[in-house]
Amino acid sequence: MSQAPALPFPQARFARAKKARRAQKAEERPDAIVPARPERIPPALKLVLAGLAVVLFFFAQRLQAPQPWSYDEYYHLGLAREMQSHLRIESFRWTPFSITYDHFADGSPLYHLLLLPLARLPLETAGLLGVLLGQIFLVGAFAWALWSLRVPRPWWFVLALAGLGTLFAKRLEMLRPQVLLIGFSVLVLALLLERRWKALFVVCALFGLAHTGGWIAIPMAVLWSLSGLAVRGEGPDGRRAPWQPVAAAAAGWLLGQLVHPEVPENFRQLVLSNLVIPFQATAAGDAALRSQLGTELAPPDFPVLLEQWPALLAAALVAAALLFQPRLRSRATLTAGLAALAFVLAGSLVAFRFLELGAPLALLALALVFREAGFREASRERREKGLPPLLPLLPPWGLGVALAAVVAGGLWTFAALRSYGFGHDPGPRGMAVWLGGHGAAGERVFTAQWADSAPLFYFAPRLQSLVALDPTAFYVKDPRLFAAYVNVVSGQDPDPARTIRERFGARWVTIPPALFPRLLSRIAHSPGAQALYGDENYLVVDLGKR
Repeated sequence: MSQAPALPFPQARFARAKKARRAQKAEERPDAIVPARPERIPPALKLVLAGLAVVLFFFAQRLQAPQPWSYDEYYHLGLAREMQSHLRIESFRWTPFSITYDHFADGSPLYHLLLLPLARLPLETAGLLGVLLGQIFLVGAFAWALWSLRVPRPWWFVLALAGLGTLFAKRLEMLRPQVLLIGFSVLVLALLLERRWKALFVVCALFGLAHTGGWIAIPMAVLWSLSGLAVRGEGPDGRRAPWQPVAAAAAGWLLGQLVHPEVPENFRQLVLSNLVIPFQATAAGDAALRSQLGTELAPPDFPVLLEQWPALLAAALVAAALLFQPRLRSRATLTAGLAALAFVLAGSLVAFRFLELGAPLALLALALVFREAGFREASRERREKGLPPLLPLLPPWGLGVALAAVVAGGLWTFAALRSYGFGHDPGPRGMAVWLGGHGAAGERVFTAQWADSAPLFYFAPRLQSLVALDPTAFYVKDPRLFAAYVNVVSGQDPDPARTIRERFGARWVTIPPALFPRLLSRIAHSPGAQALYGDENYLVVDLGKR
């Protein structure tokens, strides 16, 4: 019997069938590894681009409003300028009624050292560059923390910084050392979670020199150490309270204080800034002093709190995850989450200044919650195949909602911040420039609004005024004289011109008419008083030489 001839079988079809059988066998093997498809844009580059976008977003707002956003900006640039001639300032000779006149200690020496190269530039230029440096530091610290902690898709969380509410945004637009406080707090948390004790020691030393509140690194380390008692064992120190992070944070911070150029006076400044001033802002403090303290230490009213809804939303998601998802509780999520919630609650109920720190920490804690969910729940096959980790906290449509929330938060923050009008009004600048040109060296200025001392310090450093940065330094030195000052500015003193001349030895008086109408009325009827300068914000009254 003859055999039938073989049918032709195209080579291309045979190759495709063979490849399909191999692929099917590979899928059936649990240990099969398929090379991951390379991303078009490397993750590190995505993170850098996101950081640059956020910095440009904030810097563009300051660029459109280049005037100082805070009275404190005059003080910080003025102090940096004075440090160019006298690096160590032992007496703040510009404010004879303050305890800093006798014993001055800079609460943020590292910050002012960073401003030294900018201090001689024009005010707007120095302010812009100083703000830009702070923005780069904070955004860079946040991005590095996300990358170091291996947060999935960290660029989305960096972009979310642009929409955390007005309080956080205002801080990034101001030339103040609080921006270093926020950035260093993020670095401290990241180093704690990464268990890098040597780096933590160095960072805490710099933290204490960058801001008078740098000591908060110590309770953060305590929180990290104790949080291990509430979770299942993680590594060799699971369910234990290691002493190393607390020792590294405390020793680093103490070293920074001991190398401070004004030790031991800096410790008195720490007590004043962190204990005396917050206490005096409460109902138990002195009523006269409390009437002059700024609003940053007061609870926020409802409209201000409403503007922080993105930060409150992030904090609420963190709280819900830790309460209702026990599998997400780790030393990392508990440390970052509890720290963030503590600052958010304190900012919402006690002093809204804490919200500017609680907002980015809440976002960092939320990123860590997603990290725990993504990395712990992702299957082994997805990781080996190079697929992105699963994020089971989000439903299929959740990513779109999250992106919409980021965009909405950014637009909301941008619109709300512009409505405040910061950086457009010259404010006290005209008054201070005029006094700088007309006041004689050593003459004294009575500032109805005590914060006017800062622009006078910058534009008229030959003159003296009442107090810089905070009225508590005036109150602590002489409570009775401070009470006399409050009587004058409130309009209760029947002869304010005489009190200003005799008790304060001042020739000049600066008055914002809209804020002090009673004082202005009494001064206007004083013999010999002359209003020599006026603009839409200020009047300068000459009471005559003594």
